[in-house]
Amino acid sequence: MSDETTESAGGSPTLGDGVTRRALLAAGVFGVGFSGLIDVLVLHHVLQWHHLVSAVYPQDTLSGLRTNILADGLFSLTMLSIMCVGGGLLWQSERRTAQPLALRPIAGAAVVGLGVFDLFDVVVDHVLLGLHQPLSQAGRYNPHWAAVSLLLIAAGYYVYRTGTGGRDGGSTGAA
Repeated sequence: MSDETTESAGGSPTLGDGVTRRALLAAGVFGVGFSGLIDVLVLHHVLQWHHLVSAVYPQDTLSGLRTNILADGLFSLTMLSIMCVGGGLLWQSERRTAQPLALRPIAGAAVVGLGVFDLFDVVVDHVLLGLHQPLSQAGRYNPHWAAVSLLLIAAGYYVYRTGTGGRDGGSTGAA
C-alpha cells in the first residue's frame, strides 16, 4: 500500500493510488459478506455438503436438520447484511471523492475480503470451534481450504498492487 495520503473532496484521506482507505475497507467488508453468502448458498444449500453447525447438531434427525437450516438461514442474513454494509460504505466513499475510485484497488480489496472470510471459516469454524467439516471428511480438506484462502488473499493483494502503480508498475486504476 502506498504511504502517500491527501485529502479527498469529502475530507477522507486518499492514498496516492486514487482510492481512500475507507473505500478499501468497504470493499474488503463487501468481499467478506459476498464470500460468506456464496459459501452458504452453494455449499450448504445447493451441494448440501454440510450445514453451519452440522458437527454439533446431527443432520439425520428432524430436529437436528431444522436447527441446521435455521443456523444457515441466520448466517445467510448476517452475510447479506455484511455485504450490504460494505456496499453502502463503498457507495458512500465513491460519492465523497472528486474522481471515480480506481477499480483495480477496489477489486483487489474485495478479493482479499473473499480470502479473509474463507481463512476465518477454516481456522475458526472448522478447526477451533469444530462447527462443521466440508463433506464430513473429519478435516481432510482443511489444508486445501486454507491454501485456497491464502491464494485468494495473495491474488487480491496482487490486483491491488498492480492497480496502484506498486512494484509491478501497473497503472493507477485503468482496468
